[in-house]
Amino acid sequence: MKTQHLTWPVIALLMLVGAAHARQTTWQTTITELPLLPGGTYSSAYAINDTGKIVGVANDATGTLHTVQWLNGQISIIPSYGASGLSVPDDLNDAGEIAGHVSVSGFFSYALWWNSQNNPTALPGLPSGLTALNRAYAINASGQIVGLAREGGPNYFGHGAVWFQGALQTDLGASTTAYGINDLGAVVGLAATGSLTYAFLWQNGQFTDLSTWTGGGVTSWAYAINNQGDIVGLNASVASLWRNGSVQALNMPPGLSNYTPAIDINDAGDMIATASTTSGPMAERGVLWRNGTAIDLGTLPGGTRSRVRRINAAGDIVGEAQSASLYFRAVKWTVTAVAATTYCTAKTNSQGCTPAIAAVGAPSASNASSFTISASNVLNRQNGVFFYGFAQQIAPFQGGFKYMSNPTKRTPIQNSGGTALPAVDCSGTYSFAFNAWIQTGLDPALVVGQEVDGQFWSRDSGSPSTTGLTNAIHFVIGS
Repeated sequence: MKTQHLTWPVIALLMLVGAAHARQTTWQTTITELPLLPGGTYSSAYAINDTGKIVGVANDATGTLHTVQWLNGQISIIPSYGASGLSVPDDLNDAGEIAGHVSVSGFFSYALWWNSQNNPTALPGLPSGLTALNRAYAINASGQIVGLAREGGPNYFGHGAVWFQGALQTDLGASTTAYGINDLGAVVGLAATGSLTYAFLWQNGQFTDLSTWTGGGVTSWAYAINNQGDIVGLNASVASLWRNGSVQALNMPPGLSNYTPAIDINDAGDMIATASTTSGPMAERGVLWRNGTAIDLGTLPGGTRSRVRRINAAGDIVGEAQSASLYFRAVKWTVTAVAATTYCTAKTNSQGCTPAIAAVGAPSASNASSFTISASNVLNRQNGVFFYGFAQQIAPFQGGFKYMSNPTKRTPIQNSGGTALPAVDCSGTYSFAFNAWIQTGLDPALVVGQEVDGQFWSRDSGSPSTTGLTNAIHFVIGS
């Protein structure tokens, strides 16, 4: 497998008291190109589960397309359904069951269920329809599959459908399509009334028209729902998130159009979409929304296009990206925050020096390795503390700026050392072992996933406020 590492700086602008400051959160995007079949030139990944199994399609040396899986970095062919056409695996659960389809012609297609042994079965149609008039889109942890089942001729009206263990479980009614289902059995999709379409939620036997939620549009589609009930899709023609009775448009990275649906969401609230560029040659890029930030996932070197399809609980994303050969290749993206990032400016001290904060190591709630936060260019032989909070807020403070909101926490007092008094210079330094601090348990708020913003405060008798301040650091506590 080939792996490319891309580091994308994402700027969050914070405005107050007429001044603008920016914290730079840096994300590292790792694109791993999955193996091809021997002699093959094309592959595409469609789904990934929480065990790391990936399914998709790939061609062989003759150009014939096959249904495939990737396990432990190895590709292998899995059985296809007997009907002519390519069996496409659209979704995958942790038991290894797959939901997918095979297109025959026109709107004739089979909805497929692969059991955990990778054996495919065509799902039954409506009593008034045919097995060849169905399409499966998603599967949940219990093995419930959602999709579309059509009536027979002459109307061929589509019905949202739920299948379980190879049988039709629920008919959601005419003029509906079911695209997503969570582990609680809540289903989302679209319904049509005349010329209008609207996103719906079906839960405990009840339909909810999502266009009636605050901000809802007259034309909308819902594609996926997580176990918290967050829903993603398209509302008023742009990528959108439905949450707690309202819908909001999702911002896009610079240069990418938001006229595209968000297509998947995990329980952490990570969302994905494929967006088109807004200028220059037409291209597509995969997009991830994480912690309120839109991240351009990039593509393989030499390529201009990437498309995302599914995201798992860990935030790993699969899809396809164009290579320099112009062929698409199955890829997996892994996006991680750089362990710690510094931002904004320090208060210049009475000796004209600018203190600087830095860190070495990775923050962890359990790892014995160190994560040391330090400050340099501070006055010698002065007491100081590292203080921190859990929400960023920039406010004037003692002649400089404080970069976190209250309440804040203080660590033990330390001395900066450096040149012996009575000399006064900027040879002082501070150093604080933050992992050791986490693992004392003295601050129960320091848990895995907690975001922290902090800076050093120190004494400076030559300053009007008699204090000094470094710039700030931001990090997320890992496991």
